[in-house]
Amino acid sequence: MTRYSLTPRSVALAGLATLLAGASAGPQQLIARPVKGGTAAPACVAPASTLALTFAYEFAGVSPADHESDVWTGRANGALAGDLVMALQLLGSPVEAAKPVWRARTHWTLTSGDSALVAELYGTVNWKTGIMRLSGVVTQGCALGSEVHVDGRFVDMNGSGILRILSSAALSQADVSVGSP
Repeated sequence: MTRYSLTPRSVALAGLATLLAGASAGPQQLIARPVKGGTAAPACVAPASTLALTFAYEFAGVSPADHESDVWTGRANGALAGDLVMALQLLGSPVEAAKPVWRARTHWTLTSGDSALVAELYGTVNWKTGIMRLSGVVTQGCALGSEVHVDGRFVDMNGSGILRILSSAALSQADVSVGSP
C-alpha cells in the first residue's frame, strides 16, 4: 500500500486548482458572528495598552463568500479571548501560488462575548518554513483604528501564534514621545 504525505503547499495548490477549475466548495459553517459597526466597546482595550493574544486555528476550506480565500477557524486566548476566523488570499497571479513564499491579504474576525473586532492584515506566508508575518489595522468594532501584528506558524495546514493589538491611544503616545527630546 502506498502512503502519500500532504504538505501545506500541496494542499494550498490543490485548493487553488479547485478554484481555477471553477468548482465550488460546499457550504461551510464559520464560527464568527457578524460584527456591529460603530465604536469600540468601553472595556475592549484599556487606554495606552498593548494586548498580546495567543491563537490556534484549523484549516476549514475555501471561503463560501468569495471562493478565492482559504479559511481557518479557531480560538484566541488572552485579555480578549474568543472565536477567531482568518481568511487568507494570495496577492498575485495564480502562477505565484507555486512559489514557497506568498504575499497575502488576510481578514481576521475575533468575536468575544458582546465585543468583536475585524482586522485587515497584509504580509507574507512562507509555506516552506511555515512562518507567517502580517501587520495591519482594526477596521471594525472593538479597538477600532488599532495597529495589529501577527507572528504565526503553520504546521500541516493548522496555525498558531501571537496576535498583538496596539491601541490607537498607545500609538498617539508613541508619536508624541518620538518628537520629545
